[in-house]
Amino acid sequence: MTILYSLIVPHFNDAERLERLLRSVPLTREDVEVIVVDDCSPDQKGLEAVRASLPQLRWLSTPENAGAGVARNIGLDAAQGRWLVFADSDDELLPGAFDIFDRVLQADDELVYFLAEAVQEIDGSLSVRSERINELVTAYLASPNEETLQRLQLQHVVPVAKVYSRSFIEAHELRFDPVRLSNDVAFNLLAAVQARRVRAEAAAVYRVYRRADSLTADVSASAFLARFLVDRSVAERLAALGVQEARPATGHMLSSLRYGPRLALRVWWLAIRSPMQVEWRRVFELRRWRRFLMSQRRSKQEQSK
Repeated sequence: MTILYSLIVPHFNDAERLERLLRSVPLTREDVEVIVVDDCSPDQKGLEAVRASLPQLRWLSTPENAGAGVARNIGLDAAQGRWLVFADSDDELLPGAFDIFDRVLQADDELVYFLAEAVQEIDGSLSVRSERINELVTAYLASPNEETLQRLQLQHVVPVAKVYSRSFIEAHELRFDPVRLSNDVAFNLLAAVQARRVRAEAAAVYRVYRRADSLTADVSASAFLARFLVDRSVAERLAALGVQEARPATGHMLSSLRYGPRLALRVWWLAIRSPMQVEWRRVFELRRWRRFLMSQRRSKQEQSK
């Protein structure tokens, strides 16, 4: 049986949610391979229980605890499917996702974007976590032009709710950054700007869960700086491909002020001396600030639950 899809799942110490994700995958399909890469979880007993119940999956491990980026790269090296699909171990695929892939994927596709839904894990109520990526996809579908395509390519920075051609990824030697935060940004942006056959589909295939203790909820100074440095590095790599000012610096620069003058000065110095885009006019756009603050408030309300 030819393998059509390789689903790559990085995992760390969350066997219960991993099992929830795996229940959302059509494991009876012989053309779907599931590759779970454990990042040296301390709770191997819980993981072993899931592994024992699903021996048909491919169970791999990182040599040492190194983050989801390293785990995903191990999955990439092992993948055999024509199409690559990524999922976080604490999320899940929506019912019928692979049936949708069967129906809409075309032979020459290199990258196809889909919609996602988001819920709060604590009570199942709706979350704002998927709003931004859905806005980018629907804007491109409504008006498929150069501007909306560029926004989709440069602002959709997560690997979920997408399908990639494995031959395309391998031809461009694309990898996830071996860092703990924002390891997926470079992979997604470098893939998006180099893909010649990019499409979007108005079909939801993925469910994101909002959790207060997830990595995305870490707003410490060290986490902020780590994310900024990744963005700066990505801007440099995109500039080498001829894509200038692809990553905005202004938001980082303004946000850095909350962490004190020492960190702010470092961020401002590095941002100004980088290929990142500095938009001074953004400081005075009240409508943009209002939209940003409302989004931040809603996210904080969800994270506090």
